Amino acid sequence: MRRRTVLALGLVALLAGLSGCSAAGSISLTPVDDRALAEEASRPVPADAPPDADESVVRRAIENGTATAVGDYPPVEEQLPFRHDGRFYAVDYAENGTAPGYDVGIRIDFNASSVDGTVVDYDELPAVDRETLEFVLTQEPPDEERLEPGYDFGVGAIYTESDAESSVLAPTQEYDAVRYEGEVYPIDVQTERETLTVYRYEAELVAESYEAYAESLRARHEFELSDLSDAERTVVEDALNGTNYIEDSDNEAFDSLVDRFRAHEPVEETDYGGSYVVRYDGRLYWAEVDYGSYVTDDGGPTRPEETPPPEP
Repeated sequence: MRRRTVLALGLVALLAGLSGCSAAGSISLTPVDDRALAEEASRPVPADAPPDADESVVRRAIENGTATAVGDYPPVEEQLPFRHDGRFYAVDYAENGTAPGYDVGIRIDFNASSVDGTVVDYDELPAVDRETLEFVLTQEPPDEERLEPGYDFGVGAIYTESDAESSVLAPTQEYDAVRYEGEVYPIDVQTERETLTVYRYEAELVAESYEAYAESLRARHEFELSDLSDAERTVVEDALNGTNYIEDSDNEAFDSLVDRFRAHEPVEETDYGGSYVVRYDGRLYWAEVDYGSYVTDDGGPTRPEETPPPEP
């Protein structure tokens, strides 16, 4: 199993220009029938994941009952069931020992004036190495004015013993540069031994059909939004045509609605939001509520402060 992360080196050059927005909270209501409800409350099994890809552990667990994966963290952590061939499966995991592996860091120089040493074409790299380099090489090249002499940024990955056996970059670096779309980029590979965890996944059938799964969701999670104040109803109505972002932090109507929702069991929940099955004015909805700043230490988990985007 491989984990790819952009290294801090030159990260501003990669992320420059990105911007974000925040709101004090939000709510959206999507009308659903049985099939749509079952789809909202589940995840599809990846259909085209390579046999050794992280996500394939789900398919293998469903098809065989159990499957194992090796890495520095669980490859799949999903609260919701997975749907496969019209059926729905809960997939869970437990740690099941350790295995040797490698922590690999690859730095890339995007503006080298000259290249010394051996060069390999990206397309000729083993699949494990292509997958590791794919993120940084397939992005829009950084602007020249943002680059400095030397290595600009890179990517980190976890290699299993099997990955390392097929790799030409780790643990032994056999090439000094990679040619991608006609450009040659020097690379520097640093490898350290790592003790990885073996994860054993098990799949359990929870519903034989969309209708059966939707029925179980309604029985366990459905509640009705009724007896709303005019202000509460306005917030809900504005959420029927898309997400209603609550920009102020003292909206009493939204605050009250958050309390209403949190009094019921969500289908899925994070520290600062949840997904619910709700009936409103006689119609069934899949509701997604971001509690935002309306959940405090006294009333539950608090949303972490947002990190501002890097300066361009």
